Amino acid sequence: MRPSDKICARRIIRKGKVAKRKVSVIIPVYNVEKYLRKCLDSVFAQDYADYEVICVNDGSTDGSGKILDEYADRHANLIVRTQENRGLGAARNAGVAAATGEYVVFLDSDDFLRQGYFSAAVQKMEADGADLVMFNPILYDSKTGRSAPYRSMVDFYQFSREGGFAAEEHPLLLSFNGCWDKVYRRALLEENGIVFPCPRIYEDVTYGIFAQVCAERISVHKEGFYYYRKNTGKSITDREINNKAYRADFLKNLWELRDFLRKKGCGENVYAGVVLYMLRDGMFHLCNTRPYGDFADFFHALADVFTEKELSAVRVWRSEKIDWFLDVLTRGDVRACKKRIVYYLNQPLQLQYKT
Repeated sequence: MRPSDKICARRIIRKGKVAKRKVSVIIPVYNVEKYLRKCLDSVFAQDYADYEVICVNDGSTDGSGKILDEYADRHANLIVRTQENRGLGAARNAGVAAATGEYVVFLDSDDFLRQGYFSAAVQKMEADGADLVMFNPILYDSKTGRSAPYRSMVDFYQFSREGGFAAEEHPLLLSFNGCWDKVYRRALLEENGIVFPCPRIYEDVTYGIFAQVCAERISVHKEGFYYYRKNTGKSITDREINNKAYRADFLKNLWELRDFLRKKGCGENVYAGVVLYMLRDGMFHLCNTRPYGDFADFFHALADVFTEKELSAVRVWRSEKIDWFLDVLTRGDVRACKKRIVYYLNQPLQLQYKT
């Protein structure tokens, strides 16, 4: 820890030891005074009592620090750690390092929760003997106040009926990115050395996929409890257009995923899910890439990540959109891609894969 770091921690002490909790909620905080109170209020309104909240103030320069101190004075199970700005991944890693809970929940400080989240997570974890439980987040529009399921409710209802399973049994879930849509058994993270890469954008992609592949049992909950804000002007996707650093980090994640999957000796089903994520999001990044030379460079970089055999695993989805992009990539046809990518990006995936 750097000398300039300041740690403010309030924990319940019993007989000289830090009291352990069932659930640890990790909240990275950076200049979010506009949303922070709603975020924290949604946590402390939960109907499940056995939890701790670890807020990592990542060098905020607005009023976020004062809000955290105010809430820490009122809630004995809130821990505040303040450090110099190091980025989202480092803040989350610091939070996990301080956690005592059996289960780990990630919550971004501009998002909020519906009541019942922690109790539902613990119940599902223990009923299915799961290492990881996935939820379907609720997309909340800050401008309109409207909300809707982030992903297909049909998929989540179907998967939720199956109890625990391995990642290769339902590879579609490997294409669902984010760390905040999952609840983790802390032992899974520690035993497999799963940490957020930093400094990096899209740092939660490798984290979530590594955890899924390492988990012996994954479970899915049919309901949504996590409200994910959009249109705040601060999200990564809000700042994505023509940003080379973002595309570079996207590629770094893909290289690490490739090396990880090869080392683990993963089969075609796992590649089917990961390559689906790569092609779907790769199309989005290409559409935001200008000028043509940068477009071509990124196109060829994508084509070189996986072997043609590894890429071909994605054909099990029988999606016109994905198959088109795979074909132009394997042919190296940059011009054909540039001509039609906007059209195909706006087409539905229409996946037909059946397990």
